[in-house]
Amino acid sequence: MRPLLLLPILLLVPLPAAAQEGAQCASPEATEAYRGGFAAQRAGRSGDALTSYKACLAAEEACVPCWYEIGWSYWSRGAWDKTVEAWGKTLELDPKHPEAGGWLKQTRDNQKRASSPGSEELRIAMGATSSPAKAPVKLELVARFQNYNSRAEVAAGDHYDQDVFSPKSVRFSADGSKAWVNSLEGLRTVVYDAGTLQKTGTIAHRFGADDAALFQGESTVFGYRYGKTPPTGDPNRFQGKPVESELSHGGRFLWVPYYRRSWDGGATSPSAVAIIDTATDTIVRVMPTGPIPKYVEASPDGRWVAIAHWGDNTLGLIDTSSGDPATFAYRPERLVVERALSQEGLADEDRDKACGFCLRGTVFTPDSRTLMVARMGGGGVAGFDVESGEYLGTVLGMKPTPRHLAFSPDGAWLYLSSNVSGHVSRIPASAVLEALAGADGSRVKLEGWEAVYVGAGARTIDLSPDGRWIYAAVNGNAEVVVVNAETMSVVARVRTDSFTVGLAVSPDGSQVWTTSQGRGGEGGNSVCVYRVTIAK
Repeated sequence: MRPLLLLPILLLVPLPAAAQEGAQCASPEATEAYRGGFAAQRAGRSGDALTSYKACLAAEEACVPCWYEIGWSYWSRGAWDKTVEAWGKTLELDPKHPEAGGWLKQTRDNQKRASSPGSEELRIAMGATSSPAKAPVKLELVARFQNYNSRAEVAAGDHYDQDVFSPKSVRFSADGSKAWVNSLEGLRTVVYDAGTLQKTGTIAHRFGADDAALFQGESTVFGYRYGKTPPTGDPNRFQGKPVESELSHGGRFLWVPYYRRSWDGGATSPSAVAIIDTATDTIVRVMPTGPIPKYVEASPDGRWVAIAHWGDNTLGLIDTSSGDPATFAYRPERLVVERALSQEGLADEDRDKACGFCLRGTVFTPDSRTLMVARMGGGGVAGFDVESGEYLGTVLGMKPTPRHLAFSPDGAWLYLSSNVSGHVSRIPASAVLEALAGADGSRVKLEGWEAVYVGAGARTIDLSPDGRWIYAAVNGNAEVVVVNAETMSVVARVRTDSFTVGLAVSPDGSQVWTTSQGRGGEGGNSVCVYRVTIAK
């Protein structure tokens, strides 16, 4: 097998910090150029930003804000040598700069990987174990389902599975007996027996004329318009690209949102979410959503399911209190984070970047009264009062690009992963709720976040059942990293197939499953199963 370089994750570049927006250089000429560069980088135009920042430094070579921000423009292009130079100069001019030191460390990690071609394998051998050997948590690769080696029968536990095509996420059943893997490009959900580690079936996300009853006459919600006409003329004849998943009603129903409908290449039209009966693994209803519904979350009290729309800064709340999918219904109004993002002109854009606040990880508080959602674009965790639907505001202060949110089992702590910055963080949930209560619909900075660096591209996180350990899928390094939830320190690491994105811990804590989606035609198409052993 040809060893290849693991490329650093560049999916989303943090927007320039608001605190830097009003920064100044000593001279008016340099300040004007700096502000032009800041505005250009905020808009994602790194070429224009570099031109302005270089003009700033030509006018005033010692302007600290300009050196710091030009580093982000180089970062956005993966120019690690230039980024290191920029942030090194920032620290030379201002040794107490609050951000440059931490980012410089990560950039040097990226620089090291980029300068060592062939130092990382895209695939790992069965039986791989975590390090260090004497860590309190040990992981061992005991099974794999992959779509890249048809001769896998030579390795015990390595299963060739053509249904594993760009696997995005994994979810265990409530009793831990099954695992569902969403195969994004395979257009299906693959079902596995978590005890025997064998595939038991697939759920196809393909809908034709014979499936009309599943839609109950619905093709849109909240007045969303279709940006194009489907070839059949019927928007409900499509294939869905399954993203994340969620269980509701004690595990009775599995919710699977679709990134987009197959004929909607620009992902600007309403998408959909499937509701699956977990007893039979059959779709019993399909409901419309807004554009790009990446995340779905059920409230602990069983009353609501929230759909987070990556595409337009909104969420939909579905009333599920009846327990009958046929009667599930949306609340009349969307939940909007600051402002809805128009879909006009976005069909030809990269929707992984042209996504506004790029809403993703979503959680209800344990009492189901507050809904929180991570803003990967621009940073922050937004909050809503569930009963009234009121937007409470957004809490800032965590590492940039927050992606995944999770509460500790007792609800005392809020944990999050930050994608580009590569950190896992925590803060008392009560502090977040207090900050949101006083935010008055604005952005407020909250101090007190504890963070640990786990590696570039911190994606999905999940906690052990007792809340002692946080497992993080690290995309850039192709690893599962285990963090002590109390001390917020890394205790163990294990390699995965590249590039890890999804992760789930079994209800009894004995297994961790990961999905490796791949990137740029390399890696991916793999589901890894790890046995977990906790030291006594």
